[in-house]
Amino acid sequence: MNQKLKYPSIYLYLLPLIGGMLYALGFPTKSGFYFFLFPILGMILFLNAIPLSYGGVQDHKSFQQSNWKREGLSVLSFSLGYYIVGYYWIPYTLKEFGFIPFPFNILLGLLFSLVILPQHLAFALFYRLLRKLNFKRSQWHGGVTSRNIALALMLTILEYFIPQQFPAHLGHPWLQLKQYIGLAPIFGAPIFSFISYWFALSFISKLKANKFDYIGISTFIIFLVINISFPIKSLNSDESFRVKIVQANVGNFVKIQSENGVAGAMRDVLLRYEELSLEDKDGVDLIIWPETAFPQLLNSTLLKANKAYIPTSFRQTLSKTGSDLISGGYNSSSNRNKSFFETEYNTAFFFKADGHLEDHYHKRILIPFGERLPFGPLNKFLAKYVDNISYFAKGQDYSLFKLSKNTTASLAICYEVLFSSYIKDYLNHLKRKPNFLINLTNDSWYGDTSEPHQHQFLTHWRALEFQIPIIRSTNTGISSVLYPDGSESQRLDVGKKGQINVDIPIVKRNGTIFETFGIWLTVLTAIILWILCLIYEKRSFSNK
Repeated sequence: MNQKLKYPSIYLYLLPLIGGMLYALGFPTKSGFYFFLFPILGMILFLNAIPLSYGGVQDHKSFQQSNWKREGLSVLSFSLGYYIVGYYWIPYTLKEFGFIPFPFNILLGLLFSLVILPQHLAFALFYRLLRKLNFKRSQWHGGVTSRNIALALMLTILEYFIPQQFPAHLGHPWLQLKQYIGLAPIFGAPIFSFISYWFALSFISKLKANKFDYIGISTFIIFLVINISFPIKSLNSDESFRVKIVQANVGNFVKIQSENGVAGAMRDVLLRYEELSLEDKDGVDLIIWPETAFPQLLNSTLLKANKAYIPTSFRQTLSKTGSDLISGGYNSSSNRNKSFFETEYNTAFFFKADGHLEDHYHKRILIPFGERLPFGPLNKFLAKYVDNISYFAKGQDYSLFKLSKNTTASLAICYEVLFSSYIKDYLNHLKRKPNFLINLTNDSWYGDTSEPHQHQFLTHWRALEFQIPIIRSTNTGISSVLYPDGSESQRLDVGKKGQINVDIPIVKRNGTIFETFGIWLTVLTAIILWILCLIYEKRSFSNK
C-alpha cells in the first residue's frame, strides 16, 4: 500500500514540453498562424503533470510519489516548450542588443527559459506547500467545481501580480476573436484567464478524479456566447484627428553608429525621418517618430528655455509641415555631471507646430538586463562590470500631452504598454481622460521574427480594456492605430520603410469599469461563484 507508483518520464516532462509549445501557438507567429484555444490545451497538459488534489485514491498516490524536484522540472519543461516556439528570438536579441556572440547567446537564451513563466513555478510550489500543511477544518472539503474555481483564481492572481519579462497571459489569445470579446472593457484580460484556467481544470478533474466539472464547461460556453452576443461597438464621431506615423526602418548598425556620433549615419537617420514626414503632409495634426528616433542626447531644460537649442531636423520638420511632432529620444538627467550611472532618460519629446518644446515623458518601466539591472542597491556597483546595458534613469511623472483640436494623449514607451496595471494607474492619475494612447517602440533588436507580431498583439489588449485608440509608432514595424473594437488601421509591416496618415475619430472617454477596478472585479466574481458552488456542493453532500 505504501509503495509509490512510478509514472514514465513522458508523463512528467514530455507532455508539459508539448503543452508549452501549444501555449506559444496561441499568440501570433511570423507566419501568421495561431489559435486561441491552443494555450488551454497546453495548460491541460501542464496541469496534468502537477499533483492537484481532488480527493481520489489515484490523486493521493500521485501526490505521494511527487516531489519538489519533479514538479519543478515539469514546470521548466513547459517553459522550455514555450521558449522554443514563442521566444526563439531571444538569442538574436542578445547578440544584437547585448553583443553576446554565438554560442553564448544560445546558452543564455536557454537559461532565460527558466524564468519565462515564473507564475507557474510559483503556483506549483505554493500549491505543494498548501498540501504539505494539509489544512483540515472538517471532513468535507468541497467538491470538484469549488476546488477548480479556487485553483483558477489562484493561477489568475499569480499570473497578474508576479513580474514577468514579457507578460503573455492565458486570457490574451482571446483577442483573436477581436470585437467579439465584449466583456474586455468590464473585466479586462484577467476574466478571460480565469475562465480559461477553469475550463482547463474541468478536464483535469476528469483525468485525476474521474469527475467532469460540467459547471466549468457550461460556464465557458456561456461566457463565449455572452462575449459574442455583445460585441464592442466601433468608434463614431463627426470629428477626426489626423496622425502621420513615420517608420524609417533604421537598422541596428546604422542606429548605433548615429548614436555614437558618426556624422554620415546621423545624416542618414535624420534625413529619413524628415523626408517621410514631408510626404502627404497636408491636413496632418500630429507627426510621430518612434522610440529613440533622434540619436543624440538632448537637454529638455535648455530646449524649453531657448528654441535655438532645438535641433535643426525638428525645426525644419515643424516649419515645413505646420504640424505638431512627437519623437522618441534621449534626455539628460540630473545625474549627468555626478556619475556614469543613470545619466539619461528614454524620453518622448512633444514639440508644438510653432517650434517650441511643449512637454516630455520619461519612460518609467525599464527593461531588465536591457535598460537596467534588477538587483536594487547593487545595480550601481555591478554597472562598473556589466557595461552593455543602457542604465537609464527611471521616470517619475505621468504626462498628458495637450494636442490640437482640444485633444490629449498619454504616452507609453516600448513594453510599458504591456502592463495593464501600469496603464490603469497612469490613466487614473491624470486629471483629464486622454483621447489617445501613444506607444513609441523600437523592435529592431528582434529582427524579422515573431516578436513584433506578439508585441503588437498584446498591446491591442490595452485598447480594448481601456477603450482608447492606441497609436503605435515603431522603428522597424509594426506601426498602426489599434482601435477599441479590436480592429486596426492600415499598417506598416516589419522591415518596411514608409509613412501612413490615419484619421482617428475624436470621442470623449469616460473611462471603463476595468479602468476603475482592474483585476479586483474578476476576483470578486470568482469568489462569489466559489461561495455559491460551495453552498450547493455542501447541500448535495449533506443530502447523501
